[in-house]
Amino acid sequence: MGKEQQEKIEKRWKKFQEMQGYTDEEIAIYRSNPRYVKAMERAPKFLTHKIYVEVVESHNCNAGHKVGDKFVLTGNGYLIADECPKLMCIHALGAFMPYIYAMWERLYEDLDPDMMLFNTVHCPDVGCKRGGWGELIMRMYAKEVPKEERVKMVGTK
Repeated sequence: MGKEQQEKIEKRWKKFQEMQGYTDEEIAIYRSNPRYVKAMERAPKFLTHKIYVEVVESHNCNAGHKVGDKFVLTGNGYLIADECPKLMCIHALGAFMPYIYAMWERLYEDLDPDMMLFNTVHCPDVGCKRGGWGELIMRMYAKEVPKEERVKMVGTK
């Protein structure tokens, strides 16, 4: 790795430390994990995409989610409130959370995030015919974000 690239990564580490509020001791512990070092080297990849979880089937959803509704997240996994439904069912959010990790793994390994083997999620409610209230089926995908839009996606405390 060249000097210029190493300097960029060092700046990234410093910014991450400030954003997280880590002490020098805490950042040293974090940096001692080779997987986290690799993730920091590939961190810009997480800012190139938005993650979408789109409702593809909806039956009697108590929260009112309907086909076409989208939960939109940054590549870092932050919900973008202005691009999501006003009311969001916590059970729907919880259902797709493990799949966010799978998408992150694909970004981390510099693979196409849309090529996840399983990209369809069912909310935990089983629907009124099976003893629940309603149900949702959601499909996940990612879209690359134009460079000029990426600045808005960076999370800050």
